[in-house]
Amino acid sequence: MNIPASTYRVQLSSAFPFKALKKIVAYLDEMNISTIYASPVFQARKGSSHGYDVTNPLKINKEIGTLEELQEISEDLRYRGMSWLQDIVPNHMAYDSSNTWLCDVLENGSASPYYEFFDINWKDQKTGERVMAPFLGEALEDVVQKGELTIRYDKDTFNFYYFDNRYPVSIKSYPQIISIIQSIIEKRLSRHNRTYNHLEDIAKGIENTSSNVSNWQQYKVELHQLFEQDEELRDSVITATEIISSSRELLLELLSHQHFQLLYSKNTEKEINYRRFFTINDLICLKMEETEVFDTYHQLIKKLCHNELFNGLRIDHIDGLFDPETYLNRLRKLVGPKQYIIIEKILGWEEALPDLWPIQGTSGYGFLALVNQLYTDINGEQKFTNAYQSINPGKESYEKLVYNKKLFILKERMAGELSNLYDLMLQLGFLKPSQKREVWAEALASFIAAFPVYRIYPKTFPLSSRQIDIIEEAYETALTGQPSLRKELDYIRNIFYGNSDQPVASALCFLQRCQQYTGPLAAKGVEDTIFYIYNRLISHNEVGDSPRHFGIVPTTFHKRMIQREKHAPLSINATATHDTKRGEDARMRINTLSEIPDEWFAKVNEWRHLNNSFKSKPGIPDYNEEYFIYQTLIGALPQTEVSKESFEQRTKDYIRKVLREAKVHTNWSEPDEAYEEAVFNFISSILESQGFMASFKPFSRKTAFWGAIHSLGQCLIKTTAPGIPDIYQGTELWDLSYVDPDNRRPVDYDLRVQILRETKENENNPRYFHKLLENMSDGRIKMFTLFRALRERRLNQKVFDFGEYLPLEITGRLKDHVISYARRLHTDWYIVIIPKCIATFCNDLSIPVGVSIWHDTSIMIPKEAPRSLTNIFTGGQLDINAKLYMHEGLSKFPVAMLKGSNDS
Repeated sequence: MNIPASTYRVQLSSAFPFKALKKIVAYLDEMNISTIYASPVFQARKGSSHGYDVTNPLKINKEIGTLEELQEISEDLRYRGMSWLQDIVPNHMAYDSSNTWLCDVLENGSASPYYEFFDINWKDQKTGERVMAPFLGEALEDVVQKGELTIRYDKDTFNFYYFDNRYPVSIKSYPQIISIIQSIIEKRLSRHNRTYNHLEDIAKGIENTSSNVSNWQQYKVELHQLFEQDEELRDSVITATEIISSSRELLLELLSHQHFQLLYSKNTEKEINYRRFFTINDLICLKMEETEVFDTYHQLIKKLCHNELFNGLRIDHIDGLFDPETYLNRLRKLVGPKQYIIIEKILGWEEALPDLWPIQGTSGYGFLALVNQLYTDINGEQKFTNAYQSINPGKESYEKLVYNKKLFILKERMAGELSNLYDLMLQLGFLKPSQKREVWAEALASFIAAFPVYRIYPKTFPLSSRQIDIIEEAYETALTGQPSLRKELDYIRNIFYGNSDQPVASALCFLQRCQQYTGPLAAKGVEDTIFYIYNRLISHNEVGDSPRHFGIVPTTFHKRMIQREKHAPLSINATATHDTKRGEDARMRINTLSEIPDEWFAKVNEWRHLNNSFKSKPGIPDYNEEYFIYQTLIGALPQTEVSKESFEQRTKDYIRKVLREAKVHTNWSEPDEAYEEAVFNFISSILESQGFMASFKPFSRKTAFWGAIHSLGQCLIKTTAPGIPDIYQGTELWDLSYVDPDNRRPVDYDLRVQILRETKENENNPRYFHKLLENMSDGRIKMFTLFRALRERRLNQKVFDFGEYLPLEITGRLKDHVISYARRLHTDWYIVIIPKCIATFCNDLSIPVGVSIWHDTSIMIPKEAPRSLTNIFTGGQLDINAKLYMHEGLSKFPVAMLKGSNDS
């Protein structure tokens, strides 16, 4: 298996295509990156900035480049001993006119070979065997009245147009359109001409061909050839489309015969007859559990894996699939044992991956959470909780907030999905039409919203004890919230356990179907709602992490790393991704606040009084939002000179998203722009206020300094702990970005190449070393740390892939401010030393090195460890005995990676 030594995530798009990627391969190689980790490369919607809106999985996205360019990059990687990890999207595709499979369905209905590819309920009685197309800005009648919906003939096909949206006319409707064209020709010429008769033959041919797509296509070709050859026909076709477009009756009558139903976009908040990605109408899900769908979708993926252009796969949104285990087994069989496979998966705090899945691990959100919690001072929790309650008084507990917001999303944004699950209960015989729909829907909603994890993975009954525990926890939460529904909740629980009066297969089908929605519900209710409301310490409002937790002690971290080394040693170690809510170094800055709660909340109160006059409208922003803004600035305010206007605009764009995701005073569907503008004015005012900035900047300099030291430790842990280190594009330097699209801005690689060159040229230059420490704000010190650590990782990869993880005991006055561990394989050793929670003893912003800082603090060294070690950052040699004093390990640099061997 081609196991990466390290990965580098790139977001490919028209702004950063293969040509641009090719230019930085040498740089990545010099940085000691082993593997390019690419966002989806398959044909996507025009202008896609991320690639997850795939329209054709059998082609390379032409906006990114060509297959030949990918092959050239692959050859270069192979020459350098590098590899390629590819992100793929099996759960969904774009609901878009460039999606040829879907358009074939819309045109040919049940005759289409792709009719069963998409997760559509064709038996929905409300739509009459038509898939909903919920993309109108208002009701269909109003759209037609305004003349915004038209019909045109282009590219040999009749299409409905709604602005840039195109929907192919059903082939069975062609005779109706042809009859209108014939009537025009008859008026202009007569019905006794060759064109009229030819059209008659085409119309009859289509009507008499029963569900034969190839014959239908032949008639379409004949019509188009006639159109190209006959000027009179061209004029008549144009006139016919103009007549239909201008006639309300004709348009609506023609629409009633299509395989799709045009609707107002907000209709999907109450009803929907296809599965979508989260609550995004224009991402339609696939029935990947069907063998034909799997085989067809993965044709190019299989080819590129077998040709070794892809050396590994990352599976997006595994929790969206009906049967993830079967999918992964099929995938492993398809691509072979050598492919490195990871999945995008959000795990609960005590949750583990199923043992039988044929994968190497996850894409790293759990690791991010652990490091984030490690750098939060658990001793500050109570003070933060008390102070935050005064900022946001009278609010429910975090656990209850989670439950209620998930219920809100389910009822107000995903009520259509809830209705479909209720209908499935009817279809499977679990309920009768005579039973009260509202009561049972409420019970089902309460149960689903109460799931404490994204989902479970039932394959058969009886369920595992872990699965039963999760269902039982959901049941108890739902019952607490809805005690009057005990009878209904008991019944649903029995279905989930397979103890109903219906066939076991029906119960399993229903449970698996429910599990396809518990994940999206958690994502929308928690990540995209609560993470913008519950603001106690927003560094933990992060994908994979949870604001429920407030720090862990080193022993907990060590325990988790030992488990990781045993069960998932090849998982990705991520600290920033395209989905994270803020930059990895911004989180470290915000985490430092946990170390100084008294000083922090004193400052918050001071700023609140200073800035009260800048609120153009009383209470806007509210105190909770204002508190969020101050934390945001702590994390994101640059310490070097940058464009003030650029930072201010980026911050406003981010806060707009924050306010709308929170759904308290404004939202995406019905934005309160006046409220938002008042918040933006507040932000502009405080950034321009001399009084506020005179107080904020000195405090910000301290948190930025402490955060930088913590960030270096984060880099070193990521590189040396069990797992594969991942660098998100551009984060070799400080990453203070906001959530997407801010974290997908162009990366200045010329600057990074220049800094790397300086780093290598000054390998043994003590002046450059001191320059790094004296000018930490430019980020060079972060690249230096990564470069040296990644080099060791690449040179001695087996130590980190398969070596033992050994926690090391700390003694001395500052023992609680150090984390240290060893990685050992046979005779090769690495010892890692990292400070944490340094604010209390580095208040003068001095680098935490030397005896004056660390005094008697020491690390107990195992007797079997080498007695001579080399510091990979400073080059210094250390001769040690039973203990290593911190001031020896951290004599010049704030983190240490010491290597040695027992080989004689």
